[in-house]
Amino acid sequence: MRRVVGTILGKSVAKAVKLRGKSSGQSMPGLVVETLIPSYLGVMLRKLPEGVVIITGTNGKTTTTKMVVELLRANGKRVLTNATGSNLTRGIISTVSQQATATGHLPFDIAVFELDEAYAYRLTNVVRARFVLALNASRDQLDRFGEVDAVAKLIGETMLSATECIIVNADDKRLSAIAANANTDVQYFGVAPSLLKFFPRDDELVAVGGSTPTLEAAHVPLAVELLSFADERATYRVDKKQFKTTLQVTGQHNFQNAAGALALVHALLSAVDPAELVKQLSQVQPAFGRGQAFRLKNGSELQLNLVKNPASFRQGLASYVRPGTASMIAINDNVADSRDMSWLWDIDFTSLQDSKIALTTGVRAVDMALRLQYDEVPVGAIEPDIEKALSAFCKKPGDKVVFASYTAMLRLYALLERKAGKTL
Repeated sequence: MRRVVGTILGKSVAKAVKLRGKSSGQSMPGLVVETLIPSYLGVMLRKLPEGVVIITGTNGKTTTTKMVVELLRANGKRVLTNATGSNLTRGIISTVSQQATATGHLPFDIAVFELDEAYAYRLTNVVRARFVLALNASRDQLDRFGEVDAVAKLIGETMLSATECIIVNADDKRLSAIAANANTDVQYFGVAPSLLKFFPRDDELVAVGGSTPTLEAAHVPLAVELLSFADERATYRVDKKQFKTTLQVTGQHNFQNAAGALALVHALLSAVDPAELVKQLSQVQPAFGRGQAFRLKNGSELQLNLVKNPASFRQGLASYVRPGTASMIAINDNVADSRDMSWLWDIDFTSLQDSKIALTTGVRAVDMALRLQYDEVPVGAIEPDIEKALSAFCKKPGDKVVFASYTAMLRLYALLERKAGKTL
């Protein structure tokens, strides 16, 4: 009865939200169901024959989840997932109620959810995950999480709740130390020692005064290792065999995320040839707002990239800023972005000194321009109105890249869909 009532309630609220034209109401059905029928989520998920998988960490959750889901589906699995990226428990409940049949049945084999660091453990109190993939722990929204050790502790609680296996980034010292004390199977993914400089960890990102910590390689066996990458090409080692591939997803950070996705799916589908998994990985397209490219009417290409903390912004700068590419930065300070914008001062923007930031926009357009000024990065114009800024930016010749905080990215994506029609 709870399954049927909760499902009908969730579907009804979702329909009402849609009729009111609320584009930001993805989690509302889940909030209502969670309040009125607290046991709904557990009752539904415990019926899945192959259980639940959780993917968590500070950065890379959405793209990695998309990779995992598409690899599982390519191998015949019916996968339930929160594809919209609504990664709090109420967002999961919304997903479940919308995907369930009217009789409260979930026609899926397995659930793969990306979950916010602070909410992942709450789901494990409802239903234990078979597998947990922990990507990384770094400074994020200080007003929500506090310092990085608090973030790692939250992720660690989720990791240790796994019933069958933890997949963890061996190059993240905080997470690998937690995994070492696990009472379940632990498998590691990582990058070759020569690549560590491309994937700085939190302590390296915030080091000052020449005190950069030593880049030490992990000293554990790796189920999957990223051996090399160049442009969109990468080489992975899986089960002591090497495989070359070309990824559709963009950004150097996603080569590392792909290693985590491969490690998780290889553990879930141990009978599938790793060569086939790597081949399937090459077909995965970028996730929503994460390096997606749009073809503009003047023939140029615009790439939209989400940035939400020092680590993601640094990786975005390293991946997408190229000679001759115009850049725009859009920063809001809404709750979903973080009200505390101090994280912008933890980023080294000096790599942009030879470039020109065409515009800064968003609620914090002036603050962003000021931050760039301190690193002697020239800014062409400041336009707080995102729509006006995008219109002016799109008229500029040549390829372009936009770095945007979460709510700014959502607004830009909607505008670009109208202007550009579709992604590349």
